[in-house]
Amino acid sequence: MKAMMERAGNSHLLTVLSYPNTGHLIEPPYTPHARSSLFKDVISHQKLMVLWGGQTLEHSRAQEDAWRKLLVFLRKNLYGDVKTRASLVSNL
Repeated sequence: MKAMMERAGNSHLLTVLSYPNTGHLIEPPYTPHARSSLFKDVISHQKLMVLWGGQTLEHSRAQEDAWRKLLVFLRKNLYGDVKTRASLVSNL
């Protein structure tokens, strides 16, 4: 993704967030940490399990930080540069 954005001259539009030990699925804050999910394949009707991983403490901190940054992004891009109490600075 980073290389693609650089080739297109849009690297300034990309923000990469990294949260070590959080797994692959960051839900909204204060929701349970799901380490796995069950799905049913539409065609074969076979049940599939997806393992998301992650440690609970790191995961909950990442939920709060990512949510705060998402709200700042949405406020800035949907409403202009309105002042907000949320911060882009990570507290992790």
